[in-house]
Amino acid sequence: MIELQQVSKRYANGFLALDNVNFHLEAGEFAFLTGHSGAGKSTLLNLIAAIETFTQGQIIVGKQHLKNISPRQIPYLRRQIGIILQTPNLLRDRTVFDNVALPLVIAGYSYKEITSRVRAVLTKVSLINKENFFPLELSGGEQQRVAIARAVVNKPSILLADEPTGNLDPDLAGEILCLFEQFNRLGMTILIASHDLGLINSVKHRRITLAEGKLIDAPVTA
Repeated sequence: MIELQQVSKRYANGFLALDNVNFHLEAGEFAFLTGHSGAGKSTLLNLIAAIETFTQGQIIVGKQHLKNISPRQIPYLRRQIGIILQTPNLLRDRTVFDNVALPLVIAGYSYKEITSRVRAVLTKVSLINKENFFPLELSGGEQQRVAIARAVVNKPSILLADEPTGNLDPDLAGEILCLFEQFNRLGMTILIASHDLGLINSVKHRRITLAEGKLIDAPVTA
């Protein structure tokens, strides 16, 4: 589902963010991407989502080789990928419903299909009773759940999350992790970048560990 082959990323200022990284994530797998701040976790997620380009190597997402991807193909690739950041980045002047519906509106879905999908996913994240609320009327945990709903409303096969619980207390972080596990049980491939060892140790999922841009550990789940 996701494969990195000798991937390196060097920025224009000369900084080597990733150095010869190799790993493979199977379809339906759940893994944590760990490492210290600045280890290269966010860069790696950005490369998988084609937000940034890599300097050398190859990344394969599904059957798409990203080294050869054209700008026209990138929107189709991203329809396979849901992305969640540490900060929800919700539109403050739009309701919860409208924030979650945005990817479907952009993709050109009908109003009937949008309404059906948005309400189904809001039910899944326990926010159906707040579909007409605005982001500032929600708690931090609720805002992150809206961000998760927005990321999965178009039913992506891959979910990438960059420190999604970094601003939440342990109880709320646990709730968010339970949501990820629910989506994983539905067949979604999930890769979460996190340095929250308490959260990571609370579950038995594969860990892919980076240090100074190098892969130092990526055991395959038995």
